[in-house]
Amino acid sequence: MKQTNMNKKSGVGNLRLISGKGSAFLLFFSCVALAVMVLLVAYDVLLRNFFGSAMNGVSEYVSEWLMPATVLFALAYTEYKDEHIRVTLIEDAMPRGPEAALKFMGQLTVVAISAVLTWSSLQLAIDSFGIREAVPMGTDFLPVWPIKVAVFFGWVWLTVQTFSKLVGLLVHPPQEEPAGEVDTVVGCESVGDSRG
Repeated sequence: MKQTNMNKKSGVGNLRLISGKGSAFLLFFSCVALAVMVLLVAYDVLLRNFFGSAMNGVSEYVSEWLMPATVLFALAYTEYKDEHIRVTLIEDAMPRGPEAALKFMGQLTVVAISAVLTWSSLQLAIDSFGIREAVPMGTDFLPVWPIKVAVFFGWVWLTVQTFSKLVGLLVHPPQEEPAGEVDTVVGCESVGDSRG
């Protein structure tokens, strides 16, 4: 029995490790896209203000390539680090059992939504690749099908990451946190509060 439990834990640990490494890999490309976006926009602003001319295609590159890469490649890492914005007033006020069930149902919903978005993104990527989709950029065209294919992989990895977190909730349910006083007005916990 103990061996089976250890295998479950190491399997979940491996899944979390793989999903975390993949998320960090995509985060690197998100950071590169963000840096390139900042440099392009700064260069364009300098050209406009000091030389009265603009760089052709900056808004197209930013809106069609760099912004989607910046946002969607960082989503899985944000999920891995558990840094998404959330409101936990109701969850914090619940007893341990219902709170764990609520977290599980919430994570299951996130997995389902990210799977639907992945499927939809696959359809968009296939259609875009099939017609070699491009958008006008001055007198030229900017192909957008490569970023749509890349965005699909971003959604895939978000789904993998959310599934990894769901499995982690099944195998290792959330533990009780240290008791502290709860400020009922704002829902904040303060450990070691010295009020009378």
